[in-house]
Amino acid sequence: MSDATTTAVGDSPCILIVGDSRSADDAMDALAGTFAERSLLRARTAADARERLTERDVHCLVCPFDPDERSDSPSLLERLADRTDAPIVALADGDDADRALEAGASDVVSDASATVLRTRVRNAADRERYRRAASAAAPRHRAVLESADAVVWVVDAEGAVEYTTPAVESRLGYTPAELERTALTRLVHPDDREAVREAVATAAAGPTGTTERASVRLGHADGTWRVATLSCTNRLADPALEGVVVTRTGAEPPTDADGSDPVRTGLDRLADPVFVLGADDDVQYANAAASRFVRRFDSTTADEPLPAGTVLWDRLPDALSRSLSERVREAERTGSVTAVETTVPSLEEPVAVAVHPGDDGVTIHVRDRAADAVRTERDRLALLESVVDAVDVGIAVLEGSTIRLANPALLELADTESLVGRDLESVFDDDLAAAVLKRADSPVVRWLEPVSGTLATEPPRSVDVSVAPLSSGTDRDASTAARTLCVVRDGRRSRTSAVSMLRRTTEVLASAETPSAVRTAVVDAVGEWVGADVAVWYRGTDDDLRPAATVTADHTGSDDASIEPPAIDPRGTRLESIREAGEPTVDDREAFPDTLARTGLRAERVLAVPVGSDGVVLATSAEPTAFDGVDVDALAALSTVAALALEDRDRAAALRTCRHERNRLETVVDRDERLWALGRSLLAAETREAVETRLCEGVASLPLPAATDGVALAWVGRVDDGRERIVPVAWAGRDAAFLESATVALDGSEGTPTHAAATTREAVVIDDLATDDTMDAETTDHAGEDSWRRRLRDRGFRSALSVPLTADEFRFGALTAYATRPGPFDERTRRACTHLGAIAGAAIGAIETKAALLADRVTELEVVCRDETEPLSSLAGRLERPIDVRAVILRSTDGSTVYCSVSGDDSDAIRSRVAAASTVESVAIAGDADDRTTLEIVFAAPTVAGTVAAHGGVLRSLEPVDDRTRLTIELGEPVDVRAFVRALERRHPGTELIARRTRERPPRAAGAIDDLAERLSERQQRTLEAAYHGGFFEWPRDHTGEEIAATLGISQPTFSRHLRLAQRKLFALLFDDADEE
Repeated sequence: MSDATTTAVGDSPCILIVGDSRSADDAMDALAGTFAERSLLRARTAADARERLTERDVHCLVCPFDPDERSDSPSLLERLADRTDAPIVALADGDDADRALEAGASDVVSDASATVLRTRVRNAADRERYRRAASAAAPRHRAVLESADAVVWVVDAEGAVEYTTPAVESRLGYTPAELERTALTRLVHPDDREAVREAVATAAAGPTGTTERASVRLGHADGTWRVATLSCTNRLADPALEGVVVTRTGAEPPTDADGSDPVRTGLDRLADPVFVLGADDDVQYANAAASRFVRRFDSTTADEPLPAGTVLWDRLPDALSRSLSERVREAERTGSVTAVETTVPSLEEPVAVAVHPGDDGVTIHVRDRAADAVRTERDRLALLESVVDAVDVGIAVLEGSTIRLANPALLELADTESLVGRDLESVFDDDLAAAVLKRADSPVVRWLEPVSGTLATEPPRSVDVSVAPLSSGTDRDASTAARTLCVVRDGRRSRTSAVSMLRRTTEVLASAETPSAVRTAVVDAVGEWVGADVAVWYRGTDDDLRPAATVTADHTGSDDASIEPPAIDPRGTRLESIREAGEPTVDDREAFPDTLARTGLRAERVLAVPVGSDGVVLATSAEPTAFDGVDVDALAALSTVAALALEDRDRAAALRTCRHERNRLETVVDRDERLWALGRSLLAAETREAVETRLCEGVASLPLPAATDGVALAWVGRVDDGRERIVPVAWAGRDAAFLESATVALDGSEGTPTHAAATTREAVVIDDLATDDTMDAETTDHAGEDSWRRRLRDRGFRSALSVPLTADEFRFGALTAYATRPGPFDERTRRACTHLGAIAGAAIGAIETKAALLADRVTELEVVCRDETEPLSSLAGRLERPIDVRAVILRSTDGSTVYCSVSGDDSDAIRSRVAAASTVESVAIAGDADDRTTLEIVFAAPTVAGTVAAHGGVLRSLEPVDDRTRLTIELGEPVDVRAFVRALERRHPGTELIARRTRERPPRAAGAIDDLAERLSERQQRTLEAAYHGGFFEWPRDHTGEEIAATLGISQPTFSRHLRLAQRKLFALLFDDADEE
């Protein structure tokens, strides 16, 4: 409990507004509504301001700031700052705030913000008043606190002690040094620490002077707790304190002025202990007997009266403390005297305690209880009868074989309303009844072992019966039959039953093949063994618990399929803590209000059995006492067995998945290795026919996932642009004879997948030749389509796959494969065939390019290029003269090195104009003869020369004509001119073929030269050519090996290695062949 007050501090502040500007007048008007008239002073000049400061105690000044004042003399703001230490609030725009602060202002406010001005001025003036008051009073106040016998702390807003008075040592036993820089809550009882934190926080959040109080238990150095009131006052804004002042009050008991109290003196004479407790259970008074009573349990207590403020419950044994605390609460609640008799092991005799309540506390009177309390026979019998009726196990008393007493628990087990007077054989089965009667006359030692059997109910219910004779034969009257006590327990909850249940369930789990079967077996076992109305296995997911298995009892009238409980969100419910604890738990329905409401299950008791990380089994019953006495250890063992069974099934499933994945990966690896080998074989082929034949054989050997016989037939068709047909040239597989005379039209009239793949450059799959209409939209002649489909179906083919054979813009043909079953070409097979088609197209393109370069006949093309961004064309336009290209060396990057010659003998001027081009990376003069300048130009970006070379052509010259450039290009046979021009057009838009001529290539030395071209690799030939045209072999050399390597985009050692290998092959042809001749 806490109380809050707010205290006003000091008189009204005095504010001085200085200046004769309009902003000063506006400030005066704005502050007039907040401060009293006598608190506001006005001075229009600095001299007036100095006079006002001399006459009055000013707490804050307000002054406009003009940044345009003369810089040769101090501003008004600077003169005021030199004259006074009081805070100055400057009136200035936001852009001038920094300059105003530099001139001496304490704060800056915009001229237009009246509300902000009033608040800032009020805060500045209050702080100045507090500072001055604190400076004047601080030494005197500190001296008072240091000499006062009062415990006072100064803490920060978080409750950390910054100062404590010396009285803390005499009052609490701690030195000030021990408490400073520690948390105040360190001294407070753990149960009261939150109240202290709230009191400090509330006081700190309020205005200056706000006070909060809290009644708490403070710990002393001797280990005792005493109740006291802490008053927390906000002085954070006070410069002398800058904290929250906490004062301890109410810890000492009230006394008379002369120190004597006749009433207390009389109570001290009593031999019985008497305690007077306050509203917070703190001791306000304890007589001498009470102090001696406490010392009987706490030997560390000093031999003196119990100190006021002591918490009594901390000084008594736990059992006695709890009993007395309950009686005190009862007396306070009822407002009447309560009494209790209790036994404490450390006392020789029981004690009787009476609690007398009052408005401000209670009085406790303790006395010794009489050794023997008189009880009437009727009271004793009534008590025994209530005990027998309250126990949750069946109890029966026999006279001979007749039942004379049966408690409600036994009636419930036997499912009947009365058993008194019935013979034992009508209640138990014959074997159990005989065993009970036999044990009635047996020695006592044999009572410890219960006998098992069943009750004569429908269906029979297993029970365990413990037998104990109530009187021996010598003590019993001869006319009275022997009396026997039978304790009957539900056999389902016995240890024997638990072992049997575990054994049966373990056997079922051992044969369960799936996790679902495991969950069903466990739910059946739990539901049957505990007698639940409904049992559900909830399987855990990332977000909730979902039902995985359900079982219902026969008496509910429902079948398992009719019970479909919804999913449960366990977060924030009892289920969350149960799963974390991992132990079976029995709770009343109050523990699961939301869970039962969502599932729609009606239950009074709920049994929860967590099963590892998989989930939890919930069993419910409408009986209020259901699951009492259930063997939770047996359920825990069942949970462990179930969790192990699930882990075993998960491991088995994971093993199966691993084996399946391993087989799949082995298949994939084998397939990839075969594809890799086939790809290398295609790249190693020396002729186009070899590439096409190897491709057909390789595809025909590929396995298909949905066809045991794989690809039945694979063939390659070559594009014949002259005939506008695709002609089969290679095949592998069965029934290929019809391909010798078959061709495919390029105009699409037949609607074949071969035509579609060759023209669209994309793979085409027909899963079923009988029903798939994939090609219908592209077919112009449905009769032609039916014809080729019918021919294929007549030969047993049911599906088809076609992929293009292309290289850049060059279309070489298509690969087509057939299978005898519908739908065998899956995505993986399509990707594999597409990959092989791309490799084959590249290999054919390389073979065609090589053949074109070595061909005796060449086709000379004149092409107009209108691409202004093309580097060579723009360079020809810049030079305004033709360029003869001698060699083009493609670099490892996108650029290239071009060796060319330009007419004109002004080499330096030509070189400067070339170097000025933005696309030129470097330029060097490689030669100068016959009025022509030979240049080595390195381009950073791709050029048309590189494009021509990459597609099997040779760029001979470039000539600028108006706004375009005319290119002269040589193509060797059999390069497709139409495809070549398309490739140029795609790379350089606006390209147009204007002339085409065929001529014989100039004669050249045969034999060794052709052999050298075949022996040199592409990099070796490129290196040798760059070295030749770069003047590497001149004397002296025009360029070093390092410089030529830089033009190729390679390192100098790599250049040297390629050059040496090329030279060795050249010399081997020269000398080895000469020796052979």
